[in-house]
Amino acid sequence: MKQLIVFCEGPTEQGFCARVLGPYLFPDFDGRIYTLAVGRQDNHHVFGIQKYAKLRKFIINTLKSRKDSHLRFTTMIDLYGSSDDFPGRAANVRDPANPSRYVEALEKAFAEDVADPRFIANFQLHEYEALLFADPTAFKISFENCDVQVRRLQGIAAEFPNVEHINDGRATAPSKRIIAVLPQYDGRKTSAGPDIAEYIGMKKLCEKCPHFAAWVQRLAAGFTEVA
Repeated sequence: MKQLIVFCEGPTEQGFCARVLGPYLFPDFDGRIYTLAVGRQDNHHVFGIQKYAKLRKFIINTLKSRKDSHLRFTTMIDLYGSSDDFPGRAANVRDPANPSRYVEALEKAFAEDVADPRFIANFQLHEYEALLFADPTAFKISFENCDVQVRRLQGIAAEFPNVEHINDGRATAPSKRIIAVLPQYDGRKTSAGPDIAEYIGMKKLCEKCPHFAAWVQRLAAGFTEVA
């Protein structure tokens, strides 16, 4: 059976993988998805990824312990809040007008450093919550009486070429913008985050989030090689 192991920033990403990504990749139940949380946590809040050296050691040890050729490994961690010691940071500069080039360069350096053909490096551009801007009306399944807030979120999404361009400042990262509009999201990320993404659906998520879509395509292609 095909197996995908995802090193996730936290429980929100783990919920997404279990409920949305896994069923999409394995609709015929011919594969399974497993997740491992690697983000730093304090009082059940995730606040960024750990230092790269520590993360790398954990990833490498996991890869060494699982030699099966049918396994694939990937990451679902945010570019926002990631530590400065990641490979490629020093050699590349993020262009706000075209952040995809920067994140792709970091992913390439990350993959080369891990150096295992089964490993697919991935950063969320810039944060998991960017996916939820693909269709803000979906917030209505988790929050009542939020028509005004939904319109505000739609307005934010409309300001950018695509929702993955929503920037990564302390007050302007996707999650910070959602919390500013819907403060209750802060205490319900781990449940509402996957719920909203599941309601939006993978088709629309991929249409609205090209970097995310490219990652999903790479995962699917990797399992085609195994089949």
